[in-house]
Amino acid sequence: MNKLQQRAPQSFRGRMYQRDNSRPKEQRILVLKTGIAGLQFNVENEAEQEALNAITPGTELMLFREPENEYDEWAVAVYLTEDDKLGFVSRFKNETIARLMDAGKKFIGVVDDPEVDPAAKKIVEEEHRRSPHAPTENMALPFSIYMIEEM
Repeated sequence: MNKLQQRAPQSFRGRMYQRDNSRPKEQRILVLKTGIAGLQFNVENEAEQEALNAITPGTELMLFREPENEYDEWAVAVYLTEDDKLGFVSRFKNETIARLMDAGKKFIGVVDDPEVDPAAKKIVEEEHRRSPHAPTENMALPFSIYMIEEM
């Protein structure tokens, strides 16, 4: 090709397919809006309380399966970091998520802001009216659980 020859502009669709394909695409599917059960038992000192107070809406939380948990065979633990356990998904709401995790599905939690998102607050309140919940489930830190589907 001659250096002076101008190339025709590529269509939008053509540019779309040239994106970085090395990174898998993912879709987040909302599964549950809830609070953290046992939050008060995992905040044991002032430094942990400060870390908890610093959590802002949009913060991503890690979810890990704990099949060897002596109190709940379907336990799904909620972590801020790999070392900072906040609590659990309520035992009244965790079985489906635990079964999907056991089948290889990935989940993530995202801290909600009910003051900014009144729809989220309404969903959480409605969920609590309809469903039983643990007395330890703490709605001071509402969060959404998403299943990650790689595309």
